[in-house]
Amino acid sequence: MSNVVHFVPKAEVDAKENLEEFIRVAREELTVFGHRQAWDSDRWQHGKTVAVFSTKTAPLSNYSFVPLADPFRQFAKAYLRYKYSHRPVVSVAYWLNALRCIEAALLDVHGCADVVKLNLATMDVSAGKCREFYVSEDVWHKTGLVMQTIFDFCRESRFVATLPAWKSPFRKSVILTEDLGEKGAAHRTARLPSNNAMLAVADVFCQAEDLESKYFSSILVLLMVAPGRVSEVLQLPKDCIGWEEDDNGQRQMYLRWRAAKGKGATKKWILPAMQSVVEEAVRRLTEIGEPARAAAKYAFDNPGKFMHHPLCISPPGTNDYDPLSPEEFCAAMGILGDFTAAVKSERAQWVKLKRQAKWIAGLVKNGVVTYSMLGEYVLRTYSGYYWPYIDAARTVYAWEALCLHRENELHQKFSVKEFSWRIATSNQVNARLGGVEIKESLFERHGLRKPDGTPIVLTTHQLRHWLSTMSERAGMDDFTLAQWAGRANVTHNRHYDHRSPEERLDAARAIAVDEKPSVLARFVSRQSVSYQELGVDRLGTAKATLYGMCTHDYAMAPCQKQQECMTCKDHVCVKGDHITLDRILVLEQQTADLLDRARHAEEEGIFGADRWVDNHKWKLAHVRAMRMTLENSSVPDGALIRIPEGHDPSAIQRVLMELDAVPNLDSPSSALPIEIKALTGDGNA
Repeated sequence: MSNVVHFVPKAEVDAKENLEEFIRVAREELTVFGHRQAWDSDRWQHGKTVAVFSTKTAPLSNYSFVPLADPFRQFAKAYLRYKYSHRPVVSVAYWLNALRCIEAALLDVHGCADVVKLNLATMDVSAGKCREFYVSEDVWHKTGLVMQTIFDFCRESRFVATLPAWKSPFRKSVILTEDLGEKGAAHRTARLPSNNAMLAVADVFCQAEDLESKYFSSILVLLMVAPGRVSEVLQLPKDCIGWEEDDNGQRQMYLRWRAAKGKGATKKWILPAMQSVVEEAVRRLTEIGEPARAAAKYAFDNPGKFMHHPLCISPPGTNDYDPLSPEEFCAAMGILGDFTAAVKSERAQWVKLKRQAKWIAGLVKNGVVTYSMLGEYVLRTYSGYYWPYIDAARTVYAWEALCLHRENELHQKFSVKEFSWRIATSNQVNARLGGVEIKESLFERHGLRKPDGTPIVLTTHQLRHWLSTMSERAGMDDFTLAQWAGRANVTHNRHYDHRSPEERLDAARAIAVDEKPSVLARFVSRQSVSYQELGVDRLGTAKATLYGMCTHDYAMAPCQKQQECMTCKDHVCVKGDHITLDRILVLEQQTADLLDRARHAEEEGIFGADRWVDNHKWKLAHVRAMRMTLENSSVPDGALIRIPEGHDPSAIQRVLMELDAVPNLDSPSSALPIEIKALTGDGNA
């Protein structure tokens, strides 16, 4: 676990001392990326995060690079370690892009790469270097934001005596899925595979006979049944299939899924038509990976011990620490070829073997190899960073992984490493879809091409784009689609929606209405309803309540009922909303329970209980009458229902009643509708 240290600059020292102290803190007190022993290296790795401190002012490739110039390189290492300690990320590519641009700008403007020489001209040149080094507008925008953050950090940390504020000149690129021009059309065509290409994937799965086709086509099938990322499929457990009953009692299948990019654990529901296909894909992957799971479990249960397999030729009773002959070594490690036949001495045989591969030379460098050494080599080679798990979340053990297989298991020529276990990478899956890493894709192997005869080339992420677009065309709502696709943010759907502008327009027209929706429709969808539509001659919009809508004028006085809406003349219920009816049923039961408790208290002679009995009877009568009206089939949906005016007299009306200035009600129930009288026992219904 890395230490979290906050750097606090000192105002009383100069910029150079602040910079030196910052670099010292990052180098000596932070532990991420290997603490002090990794500082001098120009290539850092922490889990799957790799940082290469290379410059863009010299040729850069996957095999060679020139480090950043000093003293800027020391600042770059300190900044990256410090930022990563506070906010770990999977990729630091944009951080490194920004640092490379700043280094190149310092060299151009000042002739040396020193952070203390930062000024406005250097910052502007950094933006120019970003345009020079990279071609994508999206990369410009994201790299520019990181450069802006770095400059702000330098200013706040007082690494520069005076540094003005700087804002990135790069605007956020247009979302091409929504672009109406030629770029948008080209983007949608490139990202969205054709239906013929998707059917070709299904054909490969159906026709697969060799292990390689079965393995990779099964992974593709799991990507086709629900929108997902290939990295998520590769981390599935072997018991990923689950079943649950729906509201109709039908068993529905789902996959136990862990979505990337912050979504976490979720369920991927599978359409009934695809359930048997998913079961077959999981069965194939489980069968292919069984020997690899056994090897991984053996390595975990027996750390440092080599798993003896049928190809081993050592005699029974051979000790793990006994030296192996070249023949025994080759048999144990699955090395094919008679490398030792033409050489008589064992020493010469070892020398010849060391020339075959670097890993062999590393094992036999001392001329003695034992099964114990092989066991340590196997664990070191195949365990991975998260051992004994396969994922950063540490939820799936290696011997429980669905997509596990042995090394060379899927190779046409090389022999299988009986003791090994591994999982295919995203690049290897993409290569089978027509990538450049292999000569023959799965489509070519099965004689499948486009209708025009050209090769089919796909990527795994195109399957995700295709499913999302098809879901949009079928009318799936944004929230459901985001949940199904494992997206943490609903707004991300727009990047996967490749419908044409015409399709979007047709979808908008389909939901457009020519006339204003009814009061019921707007009430159910929580849209505004005016006072006039509820029979009140006043400008404004009614307030929604748990049971309907309130027409009280809050500009004149606050609520006088303390939210006792069901006995208020200003409250309106709308027939036809089942949610409102369910809430009224709950309120009726609660009020009935309170009435029973008040009656029990009255029987026990508790002072004031009789008043509560009257209060609860009065409220229950109104609630039941409203519920009966809402359930009455003769009352049309959309009808507006409220209690009579006389059931809720104002304070002034009560005084006038006492003075006999207005007609008085003998009792609250004497003016109730016949339904309410029957409920309270005061009438004959």
